Parts: sequence; structure tokens; C-alpha cells
Amino acid sequence: MKNTVKLFGLLMVSIVLFSCSTDEQDEDLEKAIKLSENMQQTQSREGDGIQEEGNPHIIIIKKD
Repeated sequence: MKNTVKLFGLLMVSIVLFSCSTDEQDEDLEKAIKLSENMQQTQSREGDGIQEEGNPHIIIIKKD
């Protein structure tokens, strides 16, 4: 009986710690996504050669 209670307690602590670390990772991931979106919007406004996905430009260079 004591072992079952200890095992249950260990399981609950593990679940709580795992869920807390996952939430922090999700927040970091969301921040990284927003940052990359902002950088992409800024570069497209400045005309750094980033094209929209629907309009790819293909340049073919032929050597004679």
C-alpha cells in the first residue's frame, strides 16, 4: 500500500513538472514565430528580394 501511494505521488509530481515545462516551451515557440513573421514583413516592405509565395520569380542564366 505504501509503495502504491509513493508511486502515485511520483506520477503526479512528474505530470505537474512536465506540463509546466511544456507551457514554457509553447510560449517560447509562439514568441519565435511572431518574431520571424515580423522580420519577414519588414524585409518584404524594404524590398530585400523576398517574394510572396504565390509569385515566385525564376531566373535562368544561360551560358553561350
